[in-house]
Amino acid sequence: MDDTMLLIRKRFKRFCAGLFFAYFSMLLYMTLFTYNYYVYGKSFNLIFFGSIKLMAESGDPWLFIRNVVGNVALFFPFGFFIPALFRRVRPFHRCALLSLATSLIIEACQYEFAERIFDVDDILLNTLGAIIGWAAFKLLHHVFIWAMNRKTAR
Repeated sequence: MDDTMLLIRKRFKRFCAGLFFAYFSMLLYMTLFTYNYYVYGKSFNLIFFGSIKLMAESGDPWLFIRNVVGNVALFFPFGFFIPALFRRVRPFHRCALLSLATSLIIEACQYEFAERIFDVDDILLNTLGAIIGWAAFKLLHHVFIWAMNRKTAR
């Protein structure tokens, strides 16, 4: 790889690090420091798909979409940026486990410090979002490698 490509990779990584810092700051703010609009207060759900089922049966499609899509979208950047920044986390199992652990820690902190709901469904949906983000990273990474190989073959 020539010097130009190394410089591009270095700048891209620095750009991703800045975006990740901004994203992670926003994630912590949204999950730990925003007002709890739910009437439940400090509670927990330890039944998989329990809160998802409850929201689906509520008759409020906006509540269901906001919770399910929102939790998936919330961790999509995590799954994308972590393997972009750290090679050791590029394998699927490592990225998935780190995402699961991060979501678990956030849920525990929400319950303990923010007096909000600890929900296993949130952990499941967050991890799914990170896995989708990881898949997007892998796809773009393969396209980048293919483009670089094509360029150097000329």
